[in-house]
Amino acid sequence: MSENTKTAGDGISRRTVTKAMAWSVPAIAVAAPIPAFAASGKPPTILPGKVFKWPGGSCAGVPAAASGNKAYLFTFRVTNTSNKPIYIYSVDITTTSGITFSTVGMVPGLGTPLAPNQSTDVSVWANSSDSGNLTFQATATITWGHNYPGPDPDNHAPIVKTWQVNGTPTTTSQGYSQCQNPGYIGL
Repeated sequence: MSENTKTAGDGISRRTVTKAMAWSVPAIAVAAPIPAFAASGKPPTILPGKVFKWPGGSCAGVPAAASGNKAYLFTFRVTNTSNKPIYIYSVDITTTSGITFSTVGMVPGLGTPLAPNQSTDVSVWANSSDSGNLTFQATATITWGHNYPGPDPDNHAPIVKTWQVNGTPTTTSQGYSQCQNPGYIGL
């Protein structure tokens, strides 16, 4: 019996059934759900920059260091690579060295939109258990989305950046005034 021979009962050949099955598989794949990032574009890129120390409450009058504790200033460059404005919801910083950080302020502030295909410098103040000139591995976990205050309907995963911090000088030792926010300075 050849492949084109009709079957006795219904008049459909095996070849016709095989063709129909081959065409139905792509239709199922096309109907699969699209990931959230596909609808809103790629996640933003985050470049960690220099980290500065504000030792022993020396910047207590600065609103971002409101508690007046030992503090650090972390700098980042954020680029919106999506087709919609983005908002940063939070920045949490941890280390593997036992130093603890508590984020107390950010410039630009939470709720500031970043337009598509634009970059901005972000400075994050974190109170700490130490304020020495230290070397450590830092990890920033950044939650973000397309509306503020969130949650984002696209439910984007946080961005996690880990980098080596090779010393935390004061801003004055780098040519800036005491407690000045120099903005992003690349590593």
